[in-house]
Amino acid sequence: MKKVILVLAVSLLLTFLGTTVNADEATILVVGYDPNLPPINFTEDGVPAGFAVDMMNEIAVRMGTEIKYIPIPQKEAITKLQYQQIDLLLSAHFNEKHARVMDFSDSILGTSIGLLVHEKNNEIKGLAQLTNAVTALQSDTIEYEFLRNIRRIKYHVASNQVTALDLLFKGRANAFVGNVITAQYVLEQTGRQDDYQIVGNYLLPIDYTMAVKKENYLLLSQLNRAIREIKSDGTYSALYEKWFDWGNDLTDRLWLVIQIIGSLLFLAIIFSFIGLRWNRQLQREVSKKTNGLNQINYQLQEKIAQMKNSDEFQKQILNSSPRGIVTVNQDGLITSFNTKAIEISGEPDPVVGLHYEQVLLLQKLLEGRFAQVFQTKNLFLGEESVWERDEHRTFYLRYYVYPLFDFKKRLNGLIVTFEDITEERKLRLQIFEQEKNKALGRVVAGIAHEIRNPLTSIKTFAELIPRKYNNERFQKEISTYVPQEIERVNQLIEGLIDYAKPKQLNKERIDVSLITKECTILFERTALNKGISLVSETEDELWIEADSNQLKQVIINLIINSLDAIDTNDEVEDRIVKLKAYSKDNGIVMKVSDKGAGMDETEQLQALEPFYTTKEKGTGLGLAIANQYVHENKGRLEIDSKKGKGTTITLTFSPKNGG
Repeated sequence: MKKVILVLAVSLLLTFLGTTVNADEATILVVGYDPNLPPINFTEDGVPAGFAVDMMNEIAVRMGTEIKYIPIPQKEAITKLQYQQIDLLLSAHFNEKHARVMDFSDSILGTSIGLLVHEKNNEIKGLAQLTNAVTALQSDTIEYEFLRNIRRIKYHVASNQVTALDLLFKGRANAFVGNVITAQYVLEQTGRQDDYQIVGNYLLPIDYTMAVKKENYLLLSQLNRAIREIKSDGTYSALYEKWFDWGNDLTDRLWLVIQIIGSLLFLAIIFSFIGLRWNRQLQREVSKKTNGLNQINYQLQEKIAQMKNSDEFQKQILNSSPRGIVTVNQDGLITSFNTKAIEISGEPDPVVGLHYEQVLLLQKLLEGRFAQVFQTKNLFLGEESVWERDEHRTFYLRYYVYPLFDFKKRLNGLIVTFEDITEERKLRLQIFEQEKNKALGRVVAGIAHEIRNPLTSIKTFAELIPRKYNNERFQKEISTYVPQEIERVNQLIEGLIDYAKPKQLNKERIDVSLITKECTILFERTALNKGISLVSETEDELWIEADSNQLKQVIINLIINSLDAIDTNDEVEDRIVKLKAYSKDNGIVMKVSDKGAGMDETEQLQALEPFYTTKEKGTGLGLAIANQYVHENKGRLEIDSKKGKGTTITLTFSPKNGG
């Protein structure tokens, strides 16, 4: 202990001297910390203190920087970090939501989430007994995210750990769920260690780190290098002993055992001639140690029982889910299969332990995806599939496939979730027919003008026949232009019939360039009536395998959207809708672009959702149906839009070669 104190004193002296010498040259790091997370970091007499604060001070010495501490709640600190109002956040813990806006350093402290109750509370022994009990906990923490998925638990949410503990002390809650280290420290400081007991030490593991703004790799690298130096040179051990040695009863007991056994061995060697006396004393000591080991064994058995109760409770949560949930390990073996998954898959026998390819539903959903998840960590979100379980039952499923990580952030499996959207699909198809009829009305209104022009030409020639029948020039013109105008009318009518006539999905080899030209003809007159130019630029011989009717409906919906977007924006000078089709990187690409009203990021994220619309009289199904048809034909739909600048919709399909 004296050596540790001496090392600390020398370190503090060198820190003080180094800071004094380089004060003018040092940079200043603005560090946010939670002032109510003792003993990790807290405010004492207006001064930041705690294990993480001491760690940060040591890091600052090694980095040659000065520190400006700002006490701030974690939720507010994350926002300030995102907008660079602070440089660093102490005692942050990893979760996927925060990982979008910040990066995390190496771990500075590992502990666990525990369950604390009053000593006289004999009813709550673990998570399973929290049902209908009032539980105090801090908001926006991993324990909060975990417990809010459990039914029938009443919450009393506080802004920090200390306030949540105070709710338990004042009798406003039956239990507290939170950081074990903070709970033990507060109990020790308030003299309540004999009045409360921790009945669940290991509900969830938690690693505290330091967080920086996303992609601030320079600062993150400096932090990690300093943390590793502190851990390797003994400074970390000294800081840990300073702040946490008070709660290490097991270490004290083991140290006492070592001292006693060492003394006994030493005395046995020196005083071997009085073996009988020492033998009796040794027996008494062994008896004490045996009782201690029996007590430790009993505590271990209790912890095992608590873990079993926790596992059972998690199974109850999975089995209550309205979605099928399946987990598969790296070897392809099924590790869990909830009740809803059994109901949809129709598996009569237990499947846990089987290879996923032995379950027909999983074989279909994971085909070509299992290897991708482990090789590239790809996510497959919101994809749809048809599952014909047997001749009597067909399911339309929406499913998700994503990686499964352990608490050390190592990939060890994948999760498949799926839900039955059969009824949703029926409703979507019904409303689509209504949407298509409305679109058809708009097409007919525009195409009437286009049909009138060739009819006028034919009528004019017919009226001139009696007077110019023998005129050679007239005969040549009527034989040339009348068939052209008739063919023009025929093309318009055929295009209209193809769009209006409902058909089942019928994939065939089709030329995208021809489809694009047909749709352009349908809407040329409608666009001109609105003062908009409809331009088509296509390469020839662009063959794909798809349902031609569905592809036409997709393009028509996109054209209508572009025309409406320009028509609602009076400030648009470039009133052009462009259709392009070309081959690129072994794919066939189609684009519909305009310079209309455009969409912001929020509108783009919701644009493909059914019933979402920004039009006053829109149904919100145009893009949703288009996206569905593109997916049914093995294609991809992407949106690129800026508010006030315009929108480009890109469709990508795999080419279909051959005759």
